[in-house]
Amino acid sequence: MKGSRPLTRQQVKGLLALTSSIREQTLLTLGFCTGYRISELLSLKVADVSTNGIIHSHVTVKAANTKTKTGRSVPLNTDAQKALRRLVDMIGTNARSPLFISRKRDKNGNLKAISRQQAHDLLKALFAKIGEFGNVSTHTLRKTFAARIYEQTGKLEIVQIALGHKSINSTISYLAFGNDDLNRAIMGVM
Repeated sequence: MKGSRPLTRQQVKGLLALTSSIREQTLLTLGFCTGYRISELLSLKVADVSTNGIIHSHVTVKAANTKTKTGRSVPLNTDAQKALRRLVDMIGTNARSPLFISRKRDKNGNLKAISRQQAHDLLKALFAKIGEFGNVSTHTLRKTFAARIYEQTGKLEIVQIALGHKSINSTISYLAFGNDDLNRAIMGVM
């Protein structure tokens, strides 16, 4: 989403500390640790992250649930695995159950996943609790992931692969928030 920006490590920690909801903590953690788009996260079922209660080492979003129609698999770090463990323990191991369940049910009485709008409202309220307004949205999770990968590697190509971008130009636009380095370089030219 244009205009959204990443959070600092301190803001991420503050945000995670503010919620006692296991569902919210897991949504935030997976967003920050995988770089999946919110629609990709909300498409996840219990079977995508767990088999018989055992948390997978990777999470894969099926091609049909991605913007680019290309499936993508991302390794889960220990923070993501712990968050998923707590969530699966809470919601159960029904493989077809949405990972991020809503209170709403479909026409057959099955629980539905929260909607993108619900996720947006939930995240905006959490961002406000840490004093962040304006250029923060569900895409802030993805941009924070991109920023951390770039900080760790300094390589656009790795960020491109991590985000599943087809074009490096998309990746560059994700990192456009980092103009401080450019400004310092320009000021030091002469």
